Amino acid sequence: MEEFLFYPRGSKLKSPLPFLFSFYIFFVFPILFTFFYFVNLQVFHKKEAEEIKKNINYLTIFNYSQRGDIYDSFNNLLITSEKSYDVYLNLDDFENKELIEKLVSKSNLYFYWGNEVIIRNLSLKDISDLVLKKEKYPHLFIIPSYKRKYLVKEEMGNLIGNLGLGDEKKFLRGEFVGQTGIEYFYNDYLRGRPGKIVYLKEKNNYKEIFKENDLRGNDLYLTIDWELQKRLYEAMDKYFKENGYKKGALVMLDPNSGKILTLISYPSYDPDVFVNKRTKIKEVLTDPYQPLFNRVISGLYSPGSTIKLIMAAAALEEKIVTPETKIFAAGSIKIPHPYFPGIYSVFKDNKFHGWTDIYKAIYDSVNIYFYVIGGGYPYPSDEIPIKDGLGIERIIKYWKKFNLGEKSGIDLPGEKSGFLPSPETKKNTLDPIWRLGDTYNVSIGQGDLLVTPLQIALWTSAFVNNKIYKPYIVEKIVSPENKIIFENRPQVLKENIMSSSTLNVIKEAMRLTTIKGTAKILAEAPLEIAGKSGSPQIFGKEKLNAIFTGFFPYKKPEVVMTLLIEEVPYGSVATLPLYKEIVNIYYNLKLERENGRNPF
Repeated sequence: MEEFLFYPRGSKLKSPLPFLFSFYIFFVFPILFTFFYFVNLQVFHKKEAEEIKKNINYLTIFNYSQRGDIYDSFNNLLITSEKSYDVYLNLDDFENKELIEKLVSKSNLYFYWGNEVIIRNLSLKDISDLVLKKEKYPHLFIIPSYKRKYLVKEEMGNLIGNLGLGDEKKFLRGEFVGQTGIEYFYNDYLRGRPGKIVYLKEKNNYKEIFKENDLRGNDLYLTIDWELQKRLYEAMDKYFKENGYKKGALVMLDPNSGKILTLISYPSYDPDVFVNKRTKIKEVLTDPYQPLFNRVISGLYSPGSTIKLIMAAAALEEKIVTPETKIFAAGSIKIPHPYFPGIYSVFKDNKFHGWTDIYKAIYDSVNIYFYVIGGGYPYPSDEIPIKDGLGIERIIKYWKKFNLGEKSGIDLPGEKSGFLPSPETKKNTLDPIWRLGDTYNVSIGQGDLLVTPLQIALWTSAFVNNKIYKPYIVEKIVSPENKIIFENRPQVLKENIMSSSTLNVIKEAMRLTTIKGTAKILAEAPLEIAGKSGSPQIFGKEKLNAIFTGFFPYKKPEVVMTLLIEEVPYGSVATLPLYKEIVNIYYNLKLERENGRNPF
């Protein structure tokens, strides 16, 4: 019976004593020891423990470091930090509620954590009485601090970004850190290192026993021309309000280096709201036009006819056409239904164009030409002599050669890579078969193809020098000791994208666009412009976006600029008056500087 109760049959173990001994040693005795130890403390040493806890304690106070300054490409100070003061107190030791309320009323920022209170961003005037009566308030601590000071407003809002309270697992309680834009992307460089003061509390006194000074953050020098950015934002704001437009994007970059000269997402916001005008935060957060959203790098749009630059380059490279090849564009193209005679799929153009070569196809934006070079025409004739176009696989190959579907790596958070439709991506849709009409649609920048305005600017820059550079906004980072600790250098993302002959054909066609094509109003600009317009349909073809992308001066390009306006009534023509005005502003500012007049 004993063997049956304690051991399985066949077991070689004959006695339970080793098991019981191990059980008591490793489990029972430690539990009993811990129990009696705590009973001893609570019963026999309770008063002594409470006295130690009451009279001896450590208080650690952190002081926030000074964030680094931010300068533009002309060394103009855009953002700095000014001296302020924080007040720290513990409600267990400090009972003057009237004084607390007075300090809180003078600050726009205060925090309660249990019995601790931190009141931030007080001026020297706010605390002058406390300094004179410090002996009266031994349990109140005045800590030197800093608050962000913005010398810029809406023109730099969602480029610079905003500050907000950091995650307490990573940062100090009540510390402001970058939440968006440059302030976020370069937060680790700008933040610096917080300081720390440790006090020993003995009865009713606090004695400082350790102090570690804070270290100032590093300074950023941008590629952005602030004066140009400010003038362009003002022009954009005026134009949008006059015409009832609500949303748009503008980016200017140097095609020879990748430096971003201006970057505007409209509407924007005053970054000071999140630090010194906090009562207006809700207004920014609930704005239906999303001023915090950076449309240049995060907005996804159909590129419309701007994609025709890539399509034309691909067709020349793959010898689908030559510069002399002509297609008769009669206003529409019909594809017979393969199973039902007399039924056609009709793909329309914006008008009758007649005989069209690649130059006219670009400068007049002839859809039929690009339908055919993209998808081919099953029934070739003298009027349309091309049976096999590029096809979707080769189209995707060239999209990728021009860096579509990939992030550029710009030094801003939130960049999107876009979306490249394909037979593979369509398999999971309601209509899983990739059809000729799908190829036709993407060949003119419609369908499911999505890109950012920055991507449009980058592939436009490829037609300047056959290269695409990685865009960047921060030129260099300088330490408080005035040493360069980081410097951006031009970095090529794509090069030798096409032959020089193809490049020259597309460049010439882009110039003709502004001389006698869809953007001939730009022929009156003070600088020679080459470019391409686009009017992608949105919301089920009920509305249009307007895009113009180009470069200037034509013979020696120094700027690529892409402008997008959302939800317009007449397509790309909506961008042209503003594009022309922007080129005028750029030209006049350049003259001012060359003539020695400081625009600041």
